[in-house]
Amino acid sequence: MAVKLLTGTFESTLDDKGRVVIPASLRDHYKGELVITQGQDFCVWIMTSFAYEKFLKYIESSASSLSYDEYNAIQYQHIAPAQLTEIDEKNGRVSLPSAIRSYARLSKECLILSINGYLEIWNADAYRAHSTEMQIKAREVSRKLGPFRNTPVEGNN
Repeated sequence: MAVKLLTGTFESTLDDKGRVVIPASLRDHYKGELVITQGQDFCVWIMTSFAYEKFLKYIESSASSLSYDEYNAIQYQHIAPAQLTEIDEKNGRVSLPSAIRSYARLSKECLILSINGYLEIWNADAYRAHSTEMQIKAREVSRKLGPFRNTPVEGNN
């Protein structure tokens, strides 16, 4: 049985026209109309229209638990900057709007992360700093969860 992963961290570069190459292994999942917007922690989010619709429904269903200011923060952060885009089938590039590139502080060296059914595009240096913070938090969570035992499961050798 072959496992198809839609996860990973990939190096890429931002060209002079504000485009990045999406890894070939991910392109089939991200065909057609995509939504690009500002992510959290100064990155870019790219998701399928279906995933974006689910995101919008989640925000709407959670609105009653948010204050007016919290709801507005989400609107201005993720909803207002959203634009439609597609991956160029010929060369696998996606064009990043100037305002979103600026928000994410993207420079030539970028990293593309595929996680939870969407893409994140990061300035490579910013991601390394963010990753260091996440490693510390992940270590704390791992201690809380307890040891992982990689023991054989029935049917595995």
